[in-house]
Amino acid sequence: MTEVENKIIRAPITCILGHIDHGKTTILDYIRGTIVQQREAAGITQHIGASYFPTEDIKNFLRKSKQEFAEKDIKLPGILVIDTPGHAAFLNLRRRGGAVADIAILVIDVTAGTMPITWESVRILRDRKTPFVIAANKIDRISGWKSKKDADFLDSYNSQKPHVKEFLDEKIFQIMGNFLEEGFKGIERYDKIKDFTKQVAIVPTSGKTGEGISTLLLILMGLVQQYLTENLKFSEGPAKGVVLEVKKEKGQGKTMDVLIYDGVINKGDEFIVGGLEKPIKSKVRALLIPKPLDEIRDPRQKFDSVDLVAAAAGIKILSPNIENVVAGSPFRGIGDPSEETTIYNEVESEVESIRIKTDKAGVVLKADTLGSLEALENHFTKNGVKISIADVGPIKKEDIINANIVKEFDPYSATVLGFNVPILPEANEQALTDNIRIFTNNVIYRLLEDYIEYSDTRKAEDTAKGLSELILPAKLKMLPDFIFRNSNPAVFGVKVEAGTLYPKVPLITEEGKRVKRIHQIQDKGQTVEKAVRDSEVAVSIRGIEIGRDIGNDETLFVNLPESHVRQLMGKFLDELTTDQKEALREFIKLKRTHEHPWWGM
Repeated sequence: MTEVENKIIRAPITCILGHIDHGKTTILDYIRGTIVQQREAAGITQHIGASYFPTEDIKNFLRKSKQEFAEKDIKLPGILVIDTPGHAAFLNLRRRGGAVADIAILVIDVTAGTMPITWESVRILRDRKTPFVIAANKIDRISGWKSKKDADFLDSYNSQKPHVKEFLDEKIFQIMGNFLEEGFKGIERYDKIKDFTKQVAIVPTSGKTGEGISTLLLILMGLVQQYLTENLKFSEGPAKGVVLEVKKEKGQGKTMDVLIYDGVINKGDEFIVGGLEKPIKSKVRALLIPKPLDEIRDPRQKFDSVDLVAAAAGIKILSPNIENVVAGSPFRGIGDPSEETTIYNEVESEVESIRIKTDKAGVVLKADTLGSLEALENHFTKNGVKISIADVGPIKKEDIINANIVKEFDPYSATVLGFNVPILPEANEQALTDNIRIFTNNVIYRLLEDYIEYSDTRKAEDTAKGLSELILPAKLKMLPDFIFRNSNPAVFGVKVEAGTLYPKVPLITEEGKRVKRIHQIQDKGQTVEKAVRDSEVAVSIRGIEIGRDIGNDETLFVNLPESHVRQLMGKFLDELTTDQKEALREFIKLKRTHEHPWWGM
């Protein structure tokens, strides 16, 4: 047998996903830290955005839990775990025909349950047809739980008191119920599953005590070995991969972090990768991998330069002319110069298939990576949002101009939405000039929610009946000599400096601090329905304390909803008094100073 024939399968690529604070990093750090203590030097290397765990070192770890675990026949060379922070990294990991990841670990805090980002991750896994295992994490936080460090889950579970076991069972049933509602029929705790190809396994874990971690690793490796080895065929052809990140390194200029999922990359190889305008051809000057994991914690240590790397691996590549490379784009090595045109066209086609440029009225979408952009498009389209342009990179002046063109066809879609991207100063200026709203967020569902809320509010404004339905502006000055009660409720004197004050309206300080609603207005001991300009009255507010929540000499404004401001500045401006207009303009200025420069547009 040749050396290539002996290398039957490559390491499976595993992604860790889940809601922030549910313990993704804790689980990975626990595996990494524990295995480091067990292994011989140089056994494990952490690649860029990925950690590689050889099977022998995993077996040493498994021996701490159950001897028979470690003696199972595992043919995998190891596991490559993608650990770039956050679920957004997984959005990068796509290739023609599906996902780069062979399998995923979805981490859910068992005490908190599923969250919106959990479902964002689940939908991406389902779209990419990626099998996954659920780590029901933080079992050590269950009330009454007695931890057994590094124990197999069932060993730990069986030693708990009945009421503690019942509580955990109940939490797992809740997760199962949530997945049933989402359309997953087969989901069960791992030890009750007969066919892992038809059911999703839940493995209770603790990234803090190590309980269930060995169980999770064994289930993961067993699943891959039994059902997914067809995906792990070893190949010696030119490298295929995906760009995780492009960044500037001190003393090295621009570098690329790349996940190689197939083939081999050599120092000196030419490659083609997706760019902002068109595919980019370059040459590998250096292939870099970090030193062994037990040394990488020393920030002074340098990367090792190697001549060859085979899949599956995470590497750093030094190359010329990569400034405009797009994260999430395909990476293809050129093995035969005659294939260069074909590879160029394939990379260009894949990048362009994700970008959208249409003549339709719709929102302008910008994202940090191609993978993120694809996930955004899917999510927005499924929720009935039309897209006119979708592209990668920061929000630029050109994006605002494009949104302004959309305004003629559909004023509600004339917005720019950015996922995990900065707004260039020229874009902000143009947005203020053209009255175009920009939304940015690093969570897809929140970006969608913000836009839909804005769009629905704008539509509702157009059907509003009139000025009587709106909260009106007013400016007040507290009278420090007339503080009647500090709290429960706070009662104090104010002078109405501009506008007309009504009860039940919320207030805000000059510094942008929100104050609760006015409960009552009193004049000379009598409750009144309004207080006009220049009048001095007493107001009562529940739930605040003067001296703690607000001072005793504040300038206050009525805190108007943004939708009301737009209507007041639009069709009702002529109906406002001069002092109401003055209070309104001052209020808008404070909101733009303390919230967003385009607030109220």
